[in-house]
This record gives sequence, C-alpha cells and structure tokens, in this order.
Amino acid sequence: MTINVITAVIAAAVAYMLTPIVWRFAQSRGIVAHPGGRRVHAVPTPLLGGVAIYAGFIVAIMVAVVVSKKVNISPQAIGIVIGATVMAIVGVLDDKYELPGWTQAGAILLAGFVLTIFKVRIYGITSPIQVEFGLWSIPVTMIWVLMVTKAVDCMDGLDGLAAGISAIAAATLALMAAHFPGRAMSAAMAAALFGAALGFLRFNYPPAKVFMGTVGAQFLGFTLAGVSILGTMKITALLAVAVPILVLAVPLFDTTFVVLRRAAAGKKIGEADTSHLHHRLVKKGLTHRQVIWCIYALTVVCCSFAYWLFCRLGPVGR
Repeated sequence: MTINVITAVIAAAVAYMLTPIVWRFAQSRGIVAHPGGRRVHAVPTPLLGGVAIYAGFIVAIMVAVVVSKKVNISPQAIGIVIGATVMAIVGVLDDKYELPGWTQAGAILLAGFVLTIFKVRIYGITSPIQVEFGLWSIPVTMIWVLMVTKAVDCMDGLDGLAAGISAIAAATLALMAAHFPGRAMSAAMAAALFGAALGFLRFNYPPAKVFMGTVGAQFLGFTLAGVSILGTMKITALLAVAVPILVLAVPLFDTTFVVLRRAAAGKKIGEADTSHLHHRLVKKGLTHRQVIWCIYALTVVCCSFAYWLFCRLGPVGR
C-alpha cells in the first residue's frame, strides 16, 4: 500500500507542476476552446492539460518500478502504456486540428486492439454459467474500451467533472487491485492515475484555468478501461463484470442514456448536444460547482457499493 501512496503523490506532484507549463504552451499556440455551442464556459480556455496528466502517470509508474520490487513490468502493463500513449498522441492532434469523430473512434478501437495483443482481455464469465469468449474476447474488449473511453470523454463537459470522476474511480480500482498479491502493477497504475487527475484538478476546478482536452479525457478513459480489466476482471463470477461497471457507472449509464435518447429521436448517436446529466442539472438552475459535487457524490456512492460488493463476495484470483 505504501508504494501506491508514493506513486499517487509523485503523479500528483508532476501533474501539478507541469499543468501551468502546458497551459501557457497551449495558449501561445492558439490551442484553446472557444465558448459557444454545447460548451458552457464563458472565455477562451487553453486545452492540452491532459498532457500533464499523462506525464504524471508515466513518471510515477517509472518511479514505482524502480523503487519497488513488487511492481514489475509485465506485457499487460506495457500494452496499457502503449495504448494510452496512442490515445494521448491522437488526443493532442484532435485538440489542435479537431479530427472527425470516426478518427477518434478508430484510434480508440486500435488502442483497444493493442491491449488484446498484450493479453489484456475480457476472457469470459465463470459463474453462474461458464462462458468463455475465445476469439470473441478481442472485440468484447475493444467494445469495452470504446465505451469507457467515450463515456469519460462525454463527462468532460463541465470544469473539474471528468478529472474528479476519474480520480474517484481510479482510487477505487487501486484499492481493489491491492487485494491481489500479483496485481501490484495494476494497483500502482490506478494510484498513478488517481494522483495525476488530482494534481491537474487543482487548475481545472471551476472556474477552470485550463481544460484537459481530448488528450486528457480519452487518456483517462482508456487507462481506466485497461486497468479495470487487469485489476478487477480477474475475479470469478458475474462480480467480474459488475464491479468495473459499478465503478464507472455514472459516465457509462449517462452516455448510454444519451445515445439511446438520440437514437429514439432519429439523431446521429455521435452528434454532440446538451442532453448529458451535467447539462440537464445546469438547466435546472444548479451552479457548476453544485453539479460537479452532486455527480462526485453519486460516483462515490457507486464506487463504494462496488468496493463493498468486491469485499463481500471476495476477490478470488485466477
């Protein structure tokens, strides 16, 4: 547990120190989000804050590997880092050039495929019925990665929302992975993600001085998806499916609701609008801070229930 705390602190410190540098760079290069449309901020705000989150994560993991004998580099961990790096690069390009939606989706699926090459997969369910996915584990894993990544991306609609939700979810995954003696790297990755998101949140809490941008939202979403597979889906029974879904329940169910609503209305499911939970709460008269704290609280409830379920039914490693 000590190494996870150290990892989180290092990630937070790196993200905290780098965020002002990144935002000044983005501002100088004109990489900013302008008000209007579905965006609710009032003034042009620099993007690329996610670069600091990514750097904090990578530096913290490297330190954890060096100082702890338990945190070992594994093929699965390499797969997550490679996939996360792909997402970060594509995210930077999107923040700069506003890539079409199909490019983003294709990049996420590609990064998800990278995970499967490195054996980070959802292999099946063992109880109450045994279902082995076989080669279907590849598309199942890719779809899971796409869902989680886009869900977190869609939560990046209010200052501090995606960073706060991701920090809560990552902390929960770190606690869960810590139950497995052989999951020290998973726990360290989740702890690093928690710390990096928290360090960045200092500058993203409303009123935000900088936005994480696509690079941050999709990096966080992808890494949460990968760590949830590696750290919690090694439990038996339907618990293996229920736990990560509960941890990420708020972004997953909100995005699912919005997609179904768009489909029912005959709209394109990838079309951006203001029908997400945070948008609807703002329309009801809540302030931005009230909205994010309501959603933080809901996330804490879901994660607490997931952790209780995890401990109650017992983490059984394979």
